[in-house]
Amino acid sequence: MNPTTSLTLADFDPQAIAEYGITADDLRQVEHYLRLLQGPDAPVLADIAIGGYYGTAALLHEIVELRILLEREPDLLEWDRDSVRTYWSLNEDAHVTALIDEYTYLQHQIEQVLGEEIEISALLWATSTMRDFDLLAESNWPGHLLVPDAEAVDLARRLLARLREVKL
Repeated sequence: MNPTTSLTLADFDPQAIAEYGITADDLRQVEHYLRLLQGPDAPVLADIAIGGYYGTAALLHEIVELRILLEREPDLLEWDRDSVRTYWSLNEDAHVTALIDEYTYLQHQIEQVLGEEIEISALLWATSTMRDFDLLAESNWPGHLLVPDAEAVDLARRLLARLREVKL
């Protein structure tokens, strides 16, 4: 299965596409990168394939991360899987920058589209790993992360489920 093959830029938030200057070639590069990093099934491709605002957030993360990594190592997409995974793990700052863009976007869209406010920390706990939360908390990001309570995480999960259903 190739979840992004049938996707076009029209499947994503046009404002984000324009703001980040995302092209069809970027979509192809992200797919290749994720398959190198995560293997042939690349689970994040399923999130991107949702399209809409939710898929846009996942795409933004990968676009931001990949652009940083390619700026540092232009031949990255020609490497083997183990080399890409090692390089990724040595460049946590690229992942942190991508997390900030992804979760700031999600928070903004939940407010704009669903009319709800939610903290980034709750969104992180609802969808990501403790490692991602810790990386962001330890970074120099000016946002303030507190461990969310169970109610906030539950609300975040419900809001994200609603956002997944919103099509453009």
